Amino acid sequence: MKKFASVLAAAVCVAGLLAAVPAAARPAPRYVGTEYDQGGSTQAIDGSLPHVDQLADQITRTTDTMLRDLARERAKLPYGAIDGDRHAGRQLTTYPPAAGSPVSDQYATTLTQSGRRTASFVYQVAARKTDTNLEKDTSWTSFSFAGPVTVEVHKLSGTATGCLVRPESARIRTHFAGNTCAFVLGQAANVSVEFTPNTTNPVLHPMLVFANPPEVDVPPASDPNVLYLGPGLHQLGTVQLHSNQTVYIAGGAWVQGTFKGVGVHDVVIRGRGVIDGTYLDLGDQDANKSQPGLIDIDCHDPGQPPHAACSPGSNSSNVVVDGLTFVNGPRFNVRVLGDHVTVHNLKVMSWWYSTDCIWAGTASLVEGNFCKVNDDALKPMTGDSVIRDNVVWQLENGAPFMISWNILTDQADFHVYDNDVIHAEHYWLSPQAIFRARHATPGHLQRFLFENIRVEDASWRLFYIILEKHPKWYDPALGFGQISGLIFRNITAKTPFTMPNVFTGGDPDHLVSDATLADVSIAGTCVASAADGNFQIDPATTDQIRIVKSAHTPCLRSGR
Repeated sequence: MKKFASVLAAAVCVAGLLAAVPAAARPAPRYVGTEYDQGGSTQAIDGSLPHVDQLADQITRTTDTMLRDLARERAKLPYGAIDGDRHAGRQLTTYPPAAGSPVSDQYATTLTQSGRRTASFVYQVAARKTDTNLEKDTSWTSFSFAGPVTVEVHKLSGTATGCLVRPESARIRTHFAGNTCAFVLGQAANVSVEFTPNTTNPVLHPMLVFANPPEVDVPPASDPNVLYLGPGLHQLGTVQLHSNQTVYIAGGAWVQGTFKGVGVHDVVIRGRGVIDGTYLDLGDQDANKSQPGLIDIDCHDPGQPPHAACSPGSNSSNVVVDGLTFVNGPRFNVRVLGDHVTVHNLKVMSWWYSTDCIWAGTASLVEGNFCKVNDDALKPMTGDSVIRDNVVWQLENGAPFMISWNILTDQADFHVYDNDVIHAEHYWLSPQAIFRARHATPGHLQRFLFENIRVEDASWRLFYIILEKHPKWYDPALGFGQISGLIFRNITAKTPFTMPNVFTGGDPDHLVSDATLADVSIAGTCVASAADGNFQIDPATTDQIRIVKSAHTPCLRSGR
């Protein structure tokens, strides 16, 4: 034990010394692999990649500066805090359901803290797009706590042989007995509890546990600038947001409503309640395209194209969305464009195509969310942006990380890190992938750093990065843009993929270029060439596509 403590102390000392050394003075890592250049030539790589390291440092510095500025803006809001109280005493809060809330017939949950046992209500929603959805339903429970809590999930239907908790990076140990999965949580987490043998796609009856931190900055109902929705059912329709407004949705509230804002500033939407879009669902994929998103904040009037120029003073700014659960939205769930946007600890479950999870605007932080949706989950498309510590369960359509869906304007500086994709159910739509760009518009998208991304259960495709003359989106008068300055490092995919990884530009003048895949592991293979990972790289429309691994410690597990 003393020997271990000495080694640990030495390691901490070394880490501290390294942290104090400027990045430029640190030894450059050595890589081995292959570069694929325009025209079809290749170069062997055996050495450092200073350009790549400098680009990664630049993106990190830019987005770190943005986060500090965003925190200052958030601090101006009366109820905008997202950081929990680190000194909170031991506590456990459960939320009684609103009358008529859908109760699960698959699971029940019991919580124990300090010897006191209490039930936590388990909700359930059924699949909506039953012609393509692989699952039958989804159940979940939600509570808030500080201090260790034991969670017991009881399986009410069928027989199981064991259990596990995802994401694996959370390293949660389970105990299984009598169709019950028990585990201890010491800190907030959004996790999936899965019973063997049904722990890989498709999991027919998912069970999710949303273990929140204690609430902070809860507004009083008496504040005239607060729309306070307490426990119970609220049928609101469309709520038009205004500047300097807080919407609080308490735990135990079930809200049938949407929240729309155009050119608003200093807005907070928070709580532990549920926003339900079932009442909007027309039961048809095409018909649902006319329905609103559950939260839609922008600077554009309806009918304007995305990213049309905002008139002076019309941009939405300084918006926080925190803590809520969204279910059965028939269209996109949370879209908050504008600038200085924080989207934190949301839990989103929806079934139809076009039910994107979260799209935040410029100078934005998307952190600690759980997305279980049937279109794009996380959308690094408006920079500068940080997307971190999220968990994605992707249904059969869309991408966990959508780099472009026809962005019109130039965008730059994205840091996407420490995210987990626990399932991706892609099985028949060819372009689907974990990392995807379908770009048919003139924006130049650049400087992306994806790192420490873990993919647990997916088998279709990892990368699909293309420019395309899509008949719906490509306009010859506008022409193509390009995508450049991509870094994917420490990406771990546990399983093999059926479909090839694709990198293709638009034409010889509009490229996907300067893309580096460093320490990408696919089914245990640390890839260092196109052949290693089944990559199709178009020689006419791409340039400087590098596939490399660290020479000394290739593909170390990208755990937390």
